[in-house]
Amino acid sequence: MTADRLFGIFLLLLGAYVFYGGLNIEVPFAYDPLGPSAFPIGMGAVLFVLSLFVIAKPKATQFPNLNTKLKTVVIVILLIIYQAIFNQLGFIISTLLLVYAISTIFKGTPKQALGSAIGVSISVYILFKNLLDIPLPTGELIAPLLGV
Repeated sequence: MTADRLFGIFLLLLGAYVFYGGLNIEVPFAYDPLGPSAFPIGMGAVLFVLSLFVIAKPKATQFPNLNTKLKTVVIVILLIIYQAIFNQLGFIISTLLLVYAISTIFKGTPKQALGSAIGVSISVYILFKNLLDIPLPTGELIAPLLGV
């Protein structure tokens, strides 16, 4: 049995466990028509079905080259830094810096990286703040400058 099939069996069992766990979630009051169990049930079902494909037809894997691995490590480090500066700089500035850095990693010109960083940070901020009504941090360093 290949490692892919063993991993597929692990994912199958994990999917069944998550699905079963979602069925057993009980809430004293219903604040949502679907309830909190809809997400784990859906994720467990998707994981269960997709793991069947891994078990049935594993493919030969090709490991990424060193350049791709290095980019992945740098992006993980950037995400850790993003999480660390999120409350101090606020959503817009920290997201702008993150998107700019990731854009330059993927060989975007400084102009392209800045444009995508501004576009992503502002559009996601508007989506969360205005449409989804989810408050995002202004930033402890920026709030006094804005008078917030």
